[in-house]
Amino acid sequence: MISVTVIGFIFIIIAWIVQVITLAGKKKTLNLFFIWLFLIGILFLIIGNIQFQSFTATYLNLVMAVLAIAAIMLYPRKKKKDQEKE
Repeated sequence: MISVTVIGFIFIIIAWIVQVITLAGKKKTLNLFFIWLFLIGILFLIIGNIQFQSFTATYLNLVMAVLAIAAIMLYPRKKKKDQEKE
């Protein structure tokens, strides 16, 4: 059976593949989908670390989750005027 930690790592790997594809294209920005996949992967890692009673890794992953949430909150959004022009 696949552990929760492995599922978290799979989400993180997929997130990085998405970001690398974005950077290989014309866009040189941070992909919002990358941040969401990364956050989901980190949450799975937190659950897995709690199961393994690895509290140091849990705390470090909590910091990463907070940073991912901050990136989502600070991600620039298009204003209504910009959306109407397109």
